[in-house]
Amino acid sequence: MIENYPKINIRYDQVDDVVFIKNKPFILAVEWKGVLFEFLIRLKEDSSNVIIFGSGAGAKQEHPLGPPYFQRHSWMNEFEDSVIYYNDPTLYLGSLSLGWGQGTKERFYLKDISSLLAKLLHCINVAPEKVLFYGSSGGGFMSLFLAGYLKGATALVNNPQTCLTKWLKTPVRNVFALSYPGLSEEEVLKTFPERINILRFFHHLHYVPPIYYLQNAACEFDITNHLIPFIEGLKNMNDDCVVNEVKVFLNYNKSQGHGALGKHETIAYINQAPVNKPFNKKITVKK
Repeated sequence: MIENYPKINIRYDQVDDVVFIKNKPFILAVEWKGVLFEFLIRLKEDSSNVIIFGSGAGAKQEHPLGPPYFQRHSWMNEFEDSVIYYNDPTLYLGSLSLGWGQGTKERFYLKDISSLLAKLLHCINVAPEKVLFYGSSGGGFMSLFLAGYLKGATALVNNPQTCLTKWLKTPVRNVFALSYPGLSEEEVLKTFPERINILRFFHHLHYVPPIYYLQNAACEFDITNHLIPFIEGLKNMNDDCVVNEVKVFLNYNKSQGHGALGKHETIAYINQAPVNKPFNKKITVKK
């Protein structure tokens, strides 16, 4: 249970002075200008790579007493690499299962999370090139942003949203009402396009990170509204934009729909996707 992990509470200006616990999981809670940013961390002394996990809407089912939500935290011992899970503080703005890191009009929480992760990685001497961001659905959306902010890092995403206004109306409206009160959906998209559409964000950065994109081809909604527009949009990136390799892996499972791949399949992809290691042509899944 998350409540059983030891917890370190600090302010933003104390991050550089943290004494990190090794080989045992702990929660780091950082207060930064009135906002609480929480991370579940397990550092392995003999690992030079870090896997960073983002949570989708399913995290609430794993831990109904949250937030904070650290989806798939029970998997941490499956990996030889160090792992960091981050909570999205947007979830504290109201009754939400997913906030997509939107934050407030004044603060884009995904940008703040990326800044804190950069500081944490610097403290443990891990370069961005040794970092893999993983997430499915909304966690995949956030992973794409964070890999963009942390240049050199890689994103492995499963059935992600690539534009929030192309997702289910009710959860998106709930988030917009809390993050951008008083603005219509059209006004949000016009005012904050780089927060809502991953292609607009990459245009803004002039950078596309290395991406491994896992998609269930049986989920027509995802294919039509997120995968195809994303791939087509990459072709229209400006000439001054650095576009790293984007690989798409399709599976087909009618019963799975938008749901992420299972634990064994996901772990197999993560273990074959660490930075500087190309995917094998065939993914081997151990049951």
